This record gives sequence, C-alpha cells and structure tokens, in this order.
Amino acid sequence: MQKELTLAEQIERKILKYISEKGYQLGDALPKENELAEILGVSRVVLREALSRLRILGFIETKRKRGTVLTSPNIFYGFKTILSSGTLDKDSLKDLYEVRLMLEIGMADFLFLHKEERYLNDLQRIIEEENMTADSEQLTKLDIRFHSTLYKMSGNKSLYAFQNLLNTLFATYAPRRKDWKVKQIISHESLLEILKCGTADAFRTAMRLHLNTRFENMGTLFPEKAVKAMEEEEEEA
Repeated sequence: MQKELTLAEQIERKILKYISEKGYQLGDALPKENELAEILGVSRVVLREALSRLRILGFIETKRKRGTVLTSPNIFYGFKTILSSGTLDKDSLKDLYEVRLMLEIGMADFLFLHKEERYLNDLQRIIEEENMTADSEQLTKLDIRFHSTLYKMSGNKSLYAFQNLLNTLFATYAPRRKDWKVKQIISHESLLEILKCGTADAFRTAMRLHLNTRFENMGTLFPEKAVKAMEEEEEEA
C-alpha cells in the first residue's frame, strides 16, 4: 500500500515540477517566497516547510542578495543518513554487500579507460607498505586504501563517494574474517601488474578471484539469506 503524501511532500513535488516546467538552470534564483506561494496556491507556512526539505536534500540554497538559488543536489545525502542510522536489516545489508562486489568486478573497463601513472604509483606505494607490516589492522586499512584508489581511478566521482559510504557501513556491520589475507588467491601485486600490462577482461577475472574470501564470508555474515539463495538456485537447476 502506497504511503499517502503529507502536504509538505505534495508542495515539494509541486516546486520541483514548477522548476522543471519553467526551465530553471543551476544557479538561477527562484521567485521570492510570497510570489512562489501565490504561484503554487499554497500558504507560506507549508511552502517554507517544503523549501526546507529541498534545502536539506541540496536542491536549493539561500544566498545573500539573491534569495533561494537552484543547486545540484547531493545524491548520497539521504543514503548516508540511512546507512548511519543503524536500522538496516540483514537482507538490506547483504544486498549492499553484493552491490559492492558487483561494482568492484564490473568497473574493470573504466579503470583501463582512465588509468594514469599517478594512480598506478599510489597503488605501488600501498603494496610496498603492505609488504612492510604483518599487523592485521594495518593491513585492513591498506586494503581499503588500495580498493579506494581503484574507485578513484575509475574516474566516477559518484562511484567513489558511494564506495566510501559502504566502507564505513561494512567496517561496522560486516567485519572481514581474520584469515582473509592468507586466503587471497590473487594479490594486490597481481592486480597492479594486470593494470599495467594486461587487459580489462583479465583484470575482471583476477578481481573476482581476489574477492573470493568476500564471497565465502557472505555465508557467515548473512547465513539465513545465503542458505535461502542456495536452495532457490538448486530448485532452478
């Protein structure tokens, strides 16, 4: 059953529709509150509440001498709030865990499209730091840095921002197994070598093997859904 919209939510949608129909561009100033309330046929009290919601989402901001100005919204603001709330259930956490694995395997073509020497050098430095320590906590931090650098190298700012949010989430709710480093089939060194001299297809295959412990870890982190998924696969087969 679809939730009924509050009056403020209805006005919020009216404002966005008005902005779209009038062809407003980023940086354009909207009409003053009293004018906008008259245009939309609503009270200023409700209009202020709707504008406040849009301001929180990053659609608009208030500037001196210009009033309410249209801005580019932060697409991850609401998502960040949800992730930091601590209210996600196991199914949602598992879905996000799977999304991250999909992204890491699937971004190979973009890495080869945007790879630059500075990123390869950053990855090399991380590997050198890894080889100088046996501390599991430090190795985990370096592993996160390595994969974060790959996301940055993809050239997609939204992907990089999304990955940072997931890092924070899974550090709390999906800690990695203690033997993850020992059980790695493909090392960071091998991934870097493929980035330097190989192909996107080879990197994609290597990354899947590199993440093998993460796939194995799913059964421990999300046992109920993992078992259910296996049963469904067996039935389909």
